[in-house]
Amino acid sequence: MLDTNQINLDEIKEYSNYFGSLYVNSLAATTEVRIPYHIIKGNSKGPILCLLSTQHGWEPMGAEILRRALLRVNEKNLHGTIISIPLAHPFTVEFGGTIESSGQRVSPADNLDLNQQWPGANKNAWLTQQIAYVIWNNLIKKCEYMIDYHDGTGATDELPVAFAHAFAEKKPYFSSSGVEGTESSESFKHVNHEYIKKMNNEIKKLSIAFGSEIIWWREYSLNPKMLTAQCALNGIKPLVVEAGGGCIIDDTMNPSVECTLNILKHLNMIDGDPVLPKIQKMVTNYYVYRSLTGGHFLKNDNFKIGIDVSKGDELGQVIHPLTSEILETCKSPLNGKIVSSRIKMPINPGGYIAHIADYDSTIWQK
Repeated sequence: MLDTNQINLDEIKEYSNYFGSLYVNSLAATTEVRIPYHIIKGNSKGPILCLLSTQHGWEPMGAEILRRALLRVNEKNLHGTIISIPLAHPFTVEFGGTIESSGQRVSPADNLDLNQQWPGANKNAWLTQQIAYVIWNNLIKKCEYMIDYHDGTGATDELPVAFAHAFAEKKPYFSSSGVEGTESSESFKHVNHEYIKKMNNEIKKLSIAFGSEIIWWREYSLNPKMLTAQCALNGIKPLVVEAGGGCIIDDTMNPSVECTLNILKHLNMIDGDPVLPKIQKMVTNYYVYRSLTGGHFLKNDNFKIGIDVSKGDELGQVIHPLTSEILETCKSPLNGKIVSSRIKMPINPGGYIAHIADYDSTIWQK
């Protein structure tokens, strides 16, 4: 049986930093599977916040953002407790890789995506499902808020952006009941219109407080196999964010750290004024541009994160690596802001070109 009693927050002293790891299991050659964590405990006057990153190993920048942000948190001035899980699936960071990135989206042990395995399982369970089960039951279940960090993968750089996954206003509020073995929806009888209205309001407040220029507001039937939905169904206020990318330290790091600290300030866990951009836009349409062809991607000089584009503006071209034939001309399909842009030259069909926030779908602006 998997151990779900590895952490007792009450036994951790107030005003302290605690580093540890959760034991999940051992592999065929006795290699231990452990999930590292960092707990900063202040006083008991604030909430318990989970900061989690690297569900997908090809998106490793959240771990560095969290490391930098938590260096700026003084436990003696902290109201509440921070549970940081910067490397939620270490194997996906350490092994594998594709033309898009080092690391990989799925586990090399069982080819499963951790963000499709919540709340995990402890019977007839693949390793990734066991990892989810151990993390969920030892740490996440104890939290009141959860921020899930992703990034632009190794192929694209990316501005910090809040991806708010919210309940649909009408039934079905959720589309399934989690990973196999947890299909019963009996535990979700509390999810009614009033519940989803309150939860969506909390998610919206978190998304604005994060302080990114762009907020992508998505209302749909949530998938409980994803961490954000599993949290929302269980009363834990969640927010998905993306920040950084390219597996590189670049100019997005410091703003991403400030956005992380903005969440702590919003929850009154630390003192200080939030660092906010001059303009914030919340949009309901966010275009994920993927290539149709493979070859070499040559980006235009003005195709960079943070710029505004108009429909029809050229972003770059995919050319044949031998003949120089133009295989695809990539143009913005809408008016908006470039949130992520490809920085790698080789590209396969379906490779990321850009994320573009659609200004014509703006529902809130500051």
